[in-house]
Amino acid sequence: MSVIIAVSLIVEYLFFFFHDFNKNKAHLTPRFIIRIMAGATGVTLVIMEMLGAYPPESRYLVLDIMAAVEILLLYPCSFEKAGKSLWAVIALDGAIAISFVFSLFVSSRSFSFRSEREFFSYIVILTVFSAYFVAVVIKRLGGIRMFFRNIAVWHNLEDYSRFIYSMVYLAMVGLSLCSIILPGDAGEIMVYSCLAMYMLLYAILYQKDLTGRTFLLPEMTEQKVKNIIKGNLRTSFIDKAEEDKKMNNLYNRVMIYMNEKKPFLDPDFHMEDMAEEMYSNKLYLSRTINILSGRNFRQFINYHRIQYAISLFKKDPRLKVGEVATMSGFHSSVSFNMAFKVNMGKTPTEWLGEHTFER
Repeated sequence: MSVIIAVSLIVEYLFFFFHDFNKNKAHLTPRFIIRIMAGATGVTLVIMEMLGAYPPESRYLVLDIMAAVEILLLYPCSFEKAGKSLWAVIALDGAIAISFVFSLFVSSRSFSFRSEREFFSYIVILTVFSAYFVAVVIKRLGGIRMFFRNIAVWHNLEDYSRFIYSMVYLAMVGLSLCSIILPGDAGEIMVYSCLAMYMLLYAILYQKDLTGRTFLLPEMTEQKVKNIIKGNLRTSFIDKAEEDKKMNNLYNRVMIYMNEKKPFLDPDFHMEDMAEEMYSNKLYLSRTINILSGRNFRQFINYHRIQYAISLFKKDPRLKVGEVATMSGFHSSVSFNMAFKVNMGKTPTEWLGEHTFER
């Protein structure tokens, strides 16, 4: 039975590896490397188990997939830099290797080699997990400004999903520890149950990290949240019960004007200019944009500039960031980088690195 499970684990790791490799065309971004390291770590540990003892013991296969699942939990959210997560994954892999070697050469009267390896593996996995997420929480709470950005709604959803999956993972670690204590068939049944749950969690987390979804909400709901943040659901008439019909009409004319005339490409385009074009006063126009887009006028204009910049990058990947900034209506690359980070959650360079394969 344990041999079947070991082979199933390897098949699962390789399936997601080739699926990821095919989708990303082996574009070696830090996020891609982290996902691949999850599978590589899992395959390596399972093979070592099979070489060390055949058939491998199922409770040690639990340790192997625990490590692979934890790597996927260390995967950064969209608003976080991948470098720190990559170093945490490297540290986890290194600590697991050291614990394996240590338990191999150090023996005591009270523990066998296998028991020592199991003991040290649990300590290593939980220590790295705890240290990383304490650092994430401290960093998150330190950046108070990001809580007030429009896109913070989606970032919070990502944070909640990571918290929930982490709690599920820790609960499963607790069950794994209980399986060691339980004697006989009861312990073996719990081990197999843990393996099945870990395999399912690995599949969910890999798809979550690969697609950027949370898998806690329906896909349509997640897309609606993203669209509302970006203002895409505000381009059509809104129900009269929700907003004044006159305001809807004005906003509809604003969107037609923005999409057809693209006045935002003028770096000196101001509220007065739009008010004149819309035959409206500045106060009412500003209020309309603020209510129906969720942005003030400057944020509204910068959002359209960033969307235009993305279309330029997709048409010609060879364009430099400074060139695109000027072509999109920004006065400087600095203001372009800041607006891009606010709207997309990452810098232009980071975004280009992750979307090169799509062009």
